[in-house]
Amino acid sequence: MGNGDNSGGTPQTLGRCSECGSVYPVQTTASGELRPIGTDGGCECGNDDFEPVSE
Repeated sequence: MGNGDNSGGTPQTLGRCSECGSVYPVQTTASGELRPIGTDGGCECGNDDFEPVSE
């Protein structure tokens, strides 16, 4: 398994899709955006905007 920018890596926190509410393990990008791990960078609903999940 690779740690490429498109799909892998170690989760840093959880992020919620701002469109449908699905929750994914995410990494924070250099620009501060949340990117889900194990996907092409977006949610299964097609959205690519995520919000941090507060615990």
